[in-house]
Amino acid sequence: MAIEDCPLLHGQDNADLLLDYANRRLDPELAAIFEEHVHRCMACQEFIAAQREVWSALDAFEAMPISDDFDKRLWARIEQEEARPWWSKAWSWMTAGGTAVWRPLAPVAAGLVLAIGLYLTPPATEPAGEPMAKAIDRLDPEQVETTLEDLEMLRQLGAVEPAGGAKSI
Repeated sequence: MAIEDCPLLHGQDNADLLLDYANRRLDPELAAIFEEHVHRCMACQEFIAAQREVWSALDAFEAMPISDDFDKRLWARIEQEEARPWWSKAWSWMTAGGTAVWRPLAPVAAGLVLAIGLYLTPPATEPAGEPMAKAIDRLDPEQVETTLEDLEMLRQLGAVEPAGGAKSI
């Protein structure tokens, strides 16, 4: 029996086989068969070398000793956390560095609020008063005559210049 397909390229079960081989947990018969494949497959050789490097680094790791009062300080910290007011816990949850679920949704929510605000805003209307066309239709000829006389008087006093070289009346 030979392994034809590379376990790295074909499924999780085969990758588990590769991990077991790298950690020397494979039964000897299957390990011998798998070793033939590893001699021919460069990808598996690299994977096994990387796995063995990780395991040797973990074996060399030495954990720091735990202090004698670790449990006491841990329980004191838990009690202190539980004694905090609800609003303080809520604020901590909302401002937690990168762990808050709502953070990616904030721009979407802001966009929705803006869209709803624009949708609910009434459309721009005409300025207060009547439109100019309607006002012109209702002008009184006497009012026009009085306005023109007032303009002529202002020109004579020098308060208003004639527009565009217009002649005075």
